[in-house]
Amino acid sequence: MLKITTAIFRGSFYLYLIIKSVKNMRKLLFFLLLSFVVNSGFAQRHLYKKHHIVNKVLKEIVNDSVFRPGTLGFFAIDNKTGRIIALHDADKSLRPASNLKLLTTATALDLYGPDYRFQTFLGYTGTLDTVRHILHGNIVIKGGGDPTLGSKYFDETKGHQFLAQWVRAIQRLGIDSVAGAVVADARIFSRDIVPVSWSWTNTGTYYGAGASGISIYDDYYTLYLDTDSIPGDTAVIDSIVPRVPGLVFDNGITADTVSDDESNILGTMYCNQRYLRGKLPFLEKGVSEKGSLPDPAWFAAYELSRVLKENGIQQMKNPTTVRLLQKEGLPIDRTVHIIDTVFSPTLGEIVKKTNTYSVNLFAEHLLDLCGLKLIGVAQTEQDAKAVEAYWKEKGMDTRGLNLTDGSGLSQYDGITPRQIVFVLQYMKQNDSLFPVYFQSLPLAGNSEGTLEGMFKDSPARGNLRAKSGTIDRVKSYSGYVKSASGREIIFSIIANSFNCKSREAKARLERLMDALAKLKK
Repeated sequence: MLKITTAIFRGSFYLYLIIKSVKNMRKLLFFLLLSFVVNSGFAQRHLYKKHHIVNKVLKEIVNDSVFRPGTLGFFAIDNKTGRIIALHDADKSLRPASNLKLLTTATALDLYGPDYRFQTFLGYTGTLDTVRHILHGNIVIKGGGDPTLGSKYFDETKGHQFLAQWVRAIQRLGIDSVAGAVVADARIFSRDIVPVSWSWTNTGTYYGAGASGISIYDDYYTLYLDTDSIPGDTAVIDSIVPRVPGLVFDNGITADTVSDDESNILGTMYCNQRYLRGKLPFLEKGVSEKGSLPDPAWFAAYELSRVLKENGIQQMKNPTTVRLLQKEGLPIDRTVHIIDTVFSPTLGEIVKKTNTYSVNLFAEHLLDLCGLKLIGVAQTEQDAKAVEAYWKEKGMDTRGLNLTDGSGLSQYDGITPRQIVFVLQYMKQNDSLFPVYFQSLPLAGNSEGTLEGMFKDSPARGNLRAKSGTIDRVKSYSGYVKSASGREIIFSIIANSFNCKSREAKARLERLMDALAKLKK
């Protein structure tokens, strides 16, 4: 009996320990689950539902009557924890304007690295007669897609430095005449240099210059116009710099009582007819209007031909391009003897100018550069789809992503704030690329870039770095900022179809970015 009693006691005691262990295990599981909740999406939802300054300002902006007719998307996360700070329509596909450059420049840096340089080659075809000092052939400019030849954005490319270098290289051949012509070969990129999605109102302006295999002087010319005091009188074209032979202007710009420049240059690629439309204020002298070069490759050939003549080297034929020779059914000599190479600034430097000054031309060239690496083709529409696929492979949810160019000038581009934040976070995690990428974004309150004059008396000043975007009824800002509580916040704001002037939308969105910098949570 004693043995039976002892056995029952021991069994009961062990059962008690088992039950207690189970209870402790339940507690342990509870705390593990709680820890998971705190550090997972539950906590994220909890954070963005909290009452804090960002949510307060976001609510005010979303309910603002000027944004109600359109769509405003916003997404902000803590980079370190991944926790969502605030969001509103973060997965709506919206027109990003120049915020698209964030994706284009990130892709180019990721594919090529910051030290990559474009190359433009100078060479000749045919044979050299060193006795009579004649080249029996052509001088050839073989393009490498460099957007910076003669560009105003870099000290080493400004002006005619590359032309002087080419003249010296040709002089070293010991010739004083060319039996052929100066020929520009821009075939590395598609001949369709302007994306098909761009508006007619954009393609004639300087910011509507597309990607050409050979670009020169940022692919634009400047008209200088004067107006008188008589309403309706046509403005007078005073000068064109640089002079572009063959350009024809249908001038419909008139003097009027307007206070701002309301004129535009209309035209398209390979067409020398340009239409000047709109109004300018009375009694203005030297008003400048910038127009896109119809054929940058041809103009590069013309410029080299011009300076060669100035230096005593004559050519029997007029400057031309491979495209024009093919159009005329003329043969193309494939054997080119290279005599000089011009290198662009580094890709890192080009990316900085692209994002700081929002240079569409550079962005379009970078998109085509990405296409060459990804699919072996430099054609805007194909390259854009290749870039979409590239980011899908990186883990981006690409639903709603629709790229039709590299700069964001197209009204058909679509991207979500969450997708832009994905790109920004991806770059933040890349130690070798992030410093270059981060420094390329305009700094709040800095005298350089598109955030100049913003964030006065704000903790965002000198702290926030962001890319801005502006096209008709579109305003966007995306980038990085440190909050008052020390959070490293990555954010994206895109507003479409708002019912106010662009500067008024800008002031409202500035308040939201200011709130990110002031966040104490």
